[in-house]
Amino acid sequence: MKHLSFLYLLIFISLLSFSSCNKKEEKPKIKYVFLFIGDGMGINHVYISDMYLRKQGLAGISFLNFPNLALTKTNCLDEGKITDSGAGGTAISSGKKTQFHAIGMNRQTGEKFKSIAEIARDNGWKVGIISNVGLNHATPASFYAHVPWRNMYNVISQQMWNSDFDFFAGGGIITQGNRDSMLAIVWDSLKANDYTVVLDKKDFDKALKTSKKVFLTDTLSLNKDNMYYFIDSLNRISLADFTRKAIEFLDNEKGFFLMVEGGKIDWASHANDVATMIYEVYDFDKAIAQAYEFYKKHKDETIIIITSDHETGGLSFGYTATKYDTYLDSLSLQYRSKEFLIHYLREMGAETYAFPILLRKWVKFDYKLNTTPNTNEAFYVNHLIDSLQHKSGISWASNFHTATLIPSFAIGKGSQAYKGIIDNTFTFHHLLKLTGLKK
Repeated sequence: MKHLSFLYLLIFISLLSFSSCNKKEEKPKIKYVFLFIGDGMGINHVYISDMYLRKQGLAGISFLNFPNLALTKTNCLDEGKITDSGAGGTAISSGKKTQFHAIGMNRQTGEKFKSIAEIARDNGWKVGIISNVGLNHATPASFYAHVPWRNMYNVISQQMWNSDFDFFAGGGIITQGNRDSMLAIVWDSLKANDYTVVLDKKDFDKALKTSKKVFLTDTLSLNKDNMYYFIDSLNRISLADFTRKAIEFLDNEKGFFLMVEGGKIDWASHANDVATMIYEVYDFDKAIAQAYEFYKKHKDETIIIITSDHETGGLSFGYTATKYDTYLDSLSLQYRSKEFLIHYLREMGAETYAFPILLRKWVKFDYKLNTTPNTNEAFYVNHLIDSLQHKSGISWASNFHTATLIPSFAIGKGSQAYKGIIDNTFTFHHLLKLTGLKK
């Protein structure tokens, strides 16, 4: 009998020990997810930005110090086709490949994909979407919309206000048809779905305190469907401002998902405008710094991921005519974007001979072009800025997207998985595993 009692005691102790071991093996799930997408941002975009900013006495790009880095493949479902932001954003958000220009679904089969943001919402998390381009543009739309073609802006807007996401902020709305009529429909529909619409920075705090859900933009951005380039110094609200307010609004014990897009990195790269691109990466980095401050207080529960949907422009640090010499400091002679300069010349209505004189205010670079009556504003500005970039040792291979592997940086719980070469679908599946969110 004593032997039997002793055996029962051993079994009991073993079960306690097994239970204790199991508890130790259980790993707490993360509940705060920051996903930053630098649209069009390749490794040279980051590297050149960091080098230039340091030469200007600034701190450089902070996320280069994040401990984990993977090179990421960006191909879409169409064989031999370089991806766009619709297919690229869909792969990141849903872990599914799709066709060029499709968003959140397979255009051929009609299958709709559920994004990580929608899954987070359905699990009771708060969700925020920020972009400095239109909030119904391809990348932000990839987290809430399901359309066969990315240019279905009015349909995407409808899916946005029906998404029940908690926070939208950034560059306003892209419309089709009569803009005033469509915007009126957007505002009325947002309000009907319990969104507070805020169009001025001074109303931010009030909206955060009294609203269930918010849509934040600025009348300056709203007038042009996107925020101004950072270098042009016309924005009243920065990407960092929006990110800081999103964190304040979304922060709760259950968890939140926040996607922030630096969409104008891509636009500056399409324009082959490196100085403008640098300050877009700089602005993007300042938004990431807001997330990093939050991360420092919640290290065991937070992950920050920085990635891109594709590279734009084939950016190269090196130019044939300068051989092995580079002069990045020369870029400081450009004070405004190509877009601003072209618009400025058109507003002035000047003759071509006056172009160099007028632009001297914004580009301190001696440049001579044998102008003709057929030389228009865009032609002159492009040649002026291209010449300055070549002097700096910068060149571009394309005005479009490339298939170059892009960098993905990460810090926080589970971020060590970002290493080697991964696919752009990886982030979705990895976040599901880390968070324990149920599909």
